[in-house]
Amino acid sequence: MARRPLGTHLGVVLDDYRLDPADPALGDFVNELLLQHKVVFFKGQHLDRHTFAKVARRIGRTEVHPFISEDDPLVHGISPFQPYHEYPEITGIYHDEKHTGNLNAWHSDLNWREVPTFGSLLRGVQIPPRGGDTLWANMGAAYRSLSEATRSELDEMRVVHDWMQIYAPAFEGNEEARARMREKYPAQAHPLVLTHPLTGEKVLFSNKVSGVRVEGLDEAESRRVLDMVHLTAWRPEFQCRFQWEEGDVALWDNLATQHYAVSDYWPHARKMERITLEGEPIK
Repeated sequence: MARRPLGTHLGVVLDDYRLDPADPALGDFVNELLLQHKVVFFKGQHLDRHTFAKVARRIGRTEVHPFISEDDPLVHGISPFQPYHEYPEITGIYHDEKHTGNLNAWHSDLNWREVPTFGSLLRGVQIPPRGGDTLWANMGAAYRSLSEATRSELDEMRVVHDWMQIYAPAFEGNEEARARMREKYPAQAHPLVLTHPLTGEKVLFSNKVSGVRVEGLDEAESRRVLDMVHLTAWRPEFQCRFQWEEGDVALWDNLATQHYAVSDYWPHARKMERITLEGEPIK
């Protein structure tokens, strides 16, 4: 089958492969591609919600977002909206004229969990006539670009990730609920340089959305380190960019990449649906 590299450091496009949950080889094949390329794009799949969920379960262990809601999200595009009662693992990421795109920041999905999400599977349900691309950055290549002295400095550091930076607005006016969720999901410290549990690759594992401070450093020094790390994802050398068409599916490694949803399609609607895959405990 045809495989088209999308970027120099990550990304591969498959034009003529079908994501068939009845295929017993699906999981092994897709995961091999994922670990090799970090983000895989499957063109023209046109999966319905039932097949989408079945495909995800073939690839890995699906998880339900801790803050999932069947109500209209209070913070559109950020508060996890559950569009299908029978599939709580599917999160709707919907934007339109009234609710503009707000995911235009480099991030990884759910780094703030005790066991960070390994992978994300995203399908294009409604694509605007122009705009709405997504970019990904290879954080292993970003790490390797740093000087040896800087890598040695970062290797021993741990960074605190906190969901409050993202989801706190969803609890505005309900301090009791926020305190309850805060107790259930406290901030988590992870290695700033993560050794990928499946590939052994060293990757920068912090992002501007959830990484709040480096343990053991004062505020100014912590900010210096995190700004330097976070800005590496912005460098085009480490990126690929995907132009969506309706029915496309993307799968990416959340431990080794960051992504950025370009919000340049107002007043048009953009509807995406995502399933995340459980990771392994970080050592």
